[in-house]
Amino acid sequence: MNKAELIETVAQRTGMPKRTAREAVNTIFSAISKSLADGQTVRITGFGSFAARPRRSSSRINPQTGQRLLVPSKVVPAFRAGRELKEMVRKRLKVVEAGDKLTVKKA
Repeated sequence: MNKAELIETVAQRTGMPKRTAREAVNTIFSAISKSLADGQTVRITGFGSFAARPRRSSSRINPQTGQRLLVPSKVVPAFRAGRELKEMVRKRLKVVEAGDKLTVKKA
């Protein structure tokens, strides 16, 4: 599902016009983004939590030149699924092993 499909689903399930649903979805995303940028954690009960997490600096090797590069430390957004969301996904999907590959299919 992409953003346009999410807006369409919100409009259908709530009976609100598509324009209002778009504003609602954009407002929610904006509020989450602003909170993360301010260093706050956003917890949505039953769904999960969003947080800004620090990532340590590391060194990488440029495969073309063999030169070592230092990647500076940074802060990245992270999502941790809640228990109810995890259980829903586990019940509706299953993992299928095909050789070295894993795929996900409906249960």
